Formats: sequence, structure tokens, C-alpha cells
Amino acid sequence: MILIITFFFNTVGLFMNLIAHRGFSSKAPENTFASFDMAIKNGFNIIELDVHLTRDKVPIIMHDYKIDRTTNGKGLVKEFNYNDIKKLDAGRWFSKSFKEERVPVLKDVLDKYADNAHLQIELKSYDPDLPQLVIDLINKCGWSDKSNNTPYQVPGFSITSFNLNHVIKAIEISPNFRVGWLLNNVTKSKIIKILSEYNIGMIIPNVHDDIWTDEEFIEFISKKNLVMCAWGAKSESDVSKMKKLGAKAMTVDWPDVAKKFI
Repeated sequence: MILIITFFFNTVGLFMNLIAHRGFSSKAPENTFASFDMAIKNGFNIIELDVHLTRDKVPIIMHDYKIDRTTNGKGLVKEFNYNDIKKLDAGRWFSKSFKEERVPVLKDVLDKYADNAHLQIELKSYDPDLPQLVIDLINKCGWSDKSNNTPYQVPGFSITSFNLNHVIKAIEISPNFRVGWLLNNVTKSKIIKILSEYNIGMIIPNVHDDIWTDEEFIEFISKKNLVMCAWGAKSESDVSKMKKLGAKAMTVDWPDVAKKFI
């Protein structure tokens, strides 16, 4: 294990960034301005958020494919126009104190946090237009010049997705943007093949993925100088484990607790 950490990161115990998963989602309704503001107020300026498209192709901030869990509506996101979505209560499900919190649109998020956040923008829906529409907004809102070679710099942004087609499309549209591939049960051989073919700048395996302790794979990642982050933390031990293995960053719902372990 020490050998892996040594040749991958050169030194043990490098700083690990904490990414506020859907904002400060343990204390406020996820993917809302209340959640994002709370994260920033508490010093967690790296925020992960999820983007879907409405029926009329407006990029909105929501994790699920259905609106049922986090709003007072029912049905698939893609079945509603934005004028319907913006009327929904996206906070009362979490707590009465957040009633009438609304579903944000990506444009408003980009405008509001242009100077004080790093946004890790996850392309969520399967709509093939999603990468282009998100990148169009990034450019229109003046964020394109916030793309840089320093991972998780504030202000800044990165684009991620589990959907490999979205990852590839985003790279094709904007090869200078940092684009990350979220991994879930993807074979090592497929990962290596894809990384050899496309200029993906970051990979994000689950905290329990075996590749974290695979010497051959870690050496491959090291030689390609890729950023390697983690998702799926459920406990403090997951945070400690990823720090010891040298993850550059990881998403957590409870950044205040995780901070004690990095």
C-alpha cells in the first residue's frame, strides 16, 4: 500500500479537497440555493451539483430523473417545461423551515457564484443535447476563462458524468475544459482503453472500487498525470481511507464532519 501511494503521489498525506455534495446537503435541501449558500458560508467553496434538461431544454439543478423525491410534484423532469418546474416547492420535503425553496436553473447558479465557488457540474440526464447546452451557458456566463490547470481552484469549474457519451461530447466541444468520468462498476480494461483514446482529465471511482489499490492501474494513472477523486463516502472511515490513498478530492454530504478527518 505504501508503495502505491509513493509512486502515485510522491508523498503520503497530500491535502484532499472536500466537495460539498449537492451543496451542504446534510443540513439543507440538496441542489438548492439554500444548500449552496450554506456550504459557502461554512467555508466549503467546492460544490457538486447535478443538471437535467426540462422538456423545453432548460438546464435545471436536480439529481433525480423524477421530481417526486425533492419537490411537491410528480413525474419525470423531461416531461415538464421550466415554467412548471419553477413553481414547485423544493425545500419542504427536507424541513418546513425551507418551504418554498425553488429548483435553480444553471444560469442563475453560474451568475451567483462566479467569484466564490468551484462548481463540479455533473451532466445527469441522458438527453444528448445536455453537454452542448451546459457548455453554451458556461461560455455565455463568462465562466470559460475560469478553466485552468489547477484542480478545484476557486473560482473555477469542472464537468463530470457517469454517461461516457456526455464525457466524450464535452471533451470534443471544449477540449480545454477539465472533464471527469464518474465510474461505477466499470472494468479496468475498459477504463484503460477509454483513457488511452480520449483526453479525459479526471476519473472519479467509488470509494470502494478495487482500482484504488491496484498497483498496475495506479501506475497507469500516474503516468498519464490524471486527477483521481472519489465519490460514495458513507462514513468517516471512507474519508480517512481516501486521504491515505491520496485522492485529490471527494464528495461528501457532511463536509463539516469530514473536515475533521483530513
